[in-house]
Formats: sequence, C-alpha cells, structure tokens
Amino acid sequence: MNVDNLTRDQLIEEMKTLQKEIDLLKGRDSLRIHTETALIKSKATERAFINASSDLAALLDTRGIILEINEAAVRRVGKQMTDLIGKCLFDFFPKEFKEFRQVYINIVKQTKEPFRFQDEYEGLTLNVCLYPVLDSDDEVDRLAVFVNDETEHRKNEELLFRYSQILSTIHDPMAYIDKNFIFRTVNDAYLTMYQKSIDEIVGHPVEEIFGKKFFVEKINKNIITCLTGEKVHQQEWFDFPDNQRKFMYVSYYPLLGKDNRVMGVIINSIDITKNKEMEDELKRLSITDRLTQIFNRAKFDQALKEEVKRLLRYNTQLAIIMFDIDHFKRINDTFGHDAGDRVLINLVQLVKKCIRDTDIFARWGGEEFMILLPHTNLENATKLAERIRVQVMQYNFNEVSSVTCSFGVTEFREKDKDTDEV
Repeated sequence: MNVDNLTRDQLIEEMKTLQKEIDLLKGRDSLRIHTETALIKSKATERAFINASSDLAALLDTRGIILEINEAAVRRVGKQMTDLIGKCLFDFFPKEFKEFRQVYINIVKQTKEPFRFQDEYEGLTLNVCLYPVLDSDDEVDRLAVFVNDETEHRKNEELLFRYSQILSTIHDPMAYIDKNFIFRTVNDAYLTMYQKSIDEIVGHPVEEIFGKKFFVEKINKNIITCLTGEKVHQQEWFDFPDNQRKFMYVSYYPLLGKDNRVMGVIINSIDITKNKEMEDELKRLSITDRLTQIFNRAKFDQALKEEVKRLLRYNTQLAIIMFDIDHFKRINDTFGHDAGDRVLINLVQLVKKCIRDTDIFARWGGEEFMILLPHTNLENATKLAERIRVQVMQYNFNEVSSVTCSFGVTEFREKDKDTDEV
C-alpha cells in the first residue's frame, strides 16, 4: 500500500485497523503470560505445563540442558525429540549466544524471579521468558523457558509507526532530519526533552544541537548508514539540559519518497534509564558475593583469564595472594554464624584498605579469599601479604577478639599458559 496516496482520513482508518490487530496480539500475549504463570504455580507435571503452551516451550536444568520440550518447539526446530533431549539449548545458536544466556540463567537462580528478554534471531523477533522452578528447599532446581514469536506484531508496529510519523501523533521524542543533516521537523516530546523551542531546533544542523564531539562519535555514522536505506538502533547515555543523564534507545528509520529514494531520517527516542539501571544492578549481583559485597569466584576466574592474556601480550607482571581465616569453623561453633559473618565483613573492609583499586579482591569460598595483583612481582606481593597478615592479627574483631589468617603467594611464570596452573 502506498501511504502517500492516502488521505488523512484513510490514514487514520488504517491506523485504527492496525491498532486493533496490535491490541489483539497484546491480549493474546497477556493470556499466554497468565497461563504460563498459573501452570508454574500449580506445579503441574513437567510435560503438562510445557505442552499446554502453543508457544515454543522447554524445561531446562540450570546449565541449559533440555530436560523436556514441547511438540511446537520440535516442529519449529525441525529435529526429532530424541535429538534435542539431553542437549544444551544454547548449542543450537552461535557460540557467543551460550555465554550471554548463561548470565540470564544465573540471574533467575539468584533472584528466583521470572526474567524476560527479547531476541532478534534469523529475521525473527522473539520474546523469551525464563521461569524458575523451585525444589523443596526453595532453591531453583530447573527453569521453564517459553519463546513467543512476535515478528508479526513487530511488523504491524513498524507500519503503525510509519503512519504515526506522518500524522505526528507519537508521544515519544521524534525528529525528521534531511539528507544534509538538518532538522526539518520535531514533535512536542522532542522539544520538551531538550527544553528548546521549535525555532531553536528546526532548520539547524544536528551537530549544533548535540555538539561536535558527540555528533562525530555517536550520531554521524548512524545517520549515514540510515541514509543508505538501513534501520539503525542505538543505546546511549545522553546528557540533558536539566543536568540529568538518561539512557536512551534511539532508532533511525529511513524515510522514503515516491520514487523509493531515501529523503531523510526519522529518529525515535525512548527513555530506558530504569531498565538500564536494573540490568546493570542484575549484572553486578551476578559477579558479587552477597555477604561481603566483593567479587565472587566467577568474577575472579574471568578477571584472571583476562589478566593472563594481557600479561602474555604485553609482557607485564602478575601475582596472586590466597588466604583463609584460621580455625574459622571454631569461630562459628563458639560464637555463632552471625558473629562469623561479621568477622568476614570486617576482614574484607580491613583488606580493602591495604590494596589498590586496580586489584581484584574476591571471596573464593567460605572463609577463603583471593587477591589478583596486576603489574606486581612476587616480592611485592609477599610484602603486601605480610602487611595484611599483621593488620588482621592486630585488629579487634569485637566478641571474637583476635583472628589470624594463613597466606599463600605466587607469581605468574612465563611457562604458565593455563590459568589452572598459576
């Protein structure tokens, strides 16, 4: 359908029709979510709840291994069920997909709450939800995953977006920029966001509004790409006139003329600061020890691999200190676990004052700790370990009084190629 040949009333009717279709799809999505949640809460049998969904559904263990999968998923994948059961779900996707999705599983394990995200895969728009399935100890034992194909919904929304841009009824900040990088029109939300009048934006170059540095580094390339006919999506921190920083999801859409040539670029901005802050917090929790608030073992392992790679490339130095609290079980047995927790917390604060910001300090196990020391040789690492040992020994841990620690120190050797040998 050629939008340019429609009257205003016809455009409005087309928008109403599309909106009804979108509302219908949203209604179906709401019913689907309600059904999924009810099935999980009712603790129905594993095969029953995944087969009750018309969407792709599977039951996974906490490593991503497929325990059960419904017929809808089997048909969509085009494999036999026996070829899927027992395999890691993420092995059917690119390698980087597996590592990234394992973070989502870890988030569900820690929060014990459903986690939703959207994927773009082979031209499809997929809504994915991971539901925790708890065991008798209220720990996450398995995960139910539901995948809903939102491709048709997305296409309708994009068409609605095109009609809406013509009628200027979008509430999100929008702007039209021509091929010469000049603002030609903006909506009221855009003016409110930048606290400017229409005369202060329309007719002015993009570089003038955003500043040369930000324009060159973040915007210029996106507009150029969009002018070739491609859509571009950008997520970036922006500084606004009210001295607030907002994390914006910015979409660049090519605007076509009657001859299908790109006339300019439509920019649509959505404030997703709260989502970004929540995502950052979830990532922080996934690498942080809950009690002491320092890094956990997973983060230490990751940092160690990265530092070893850097050392091998730039021929720097790297040392590690490992220490544990002597007779910690006796502390717990004598003074109680709450007192033991306070010892761990106070000890961590004490050690943090002795190390650099660039050092990686992590809780390795119950009362075991690791310190990764970039650009440090064995001699200096040993001196640091001794200083920490003395500081801990001299510190008054209240009801526990004195605590001592045992230390081990090592330096990365040139022949160490595997981090397990360090």
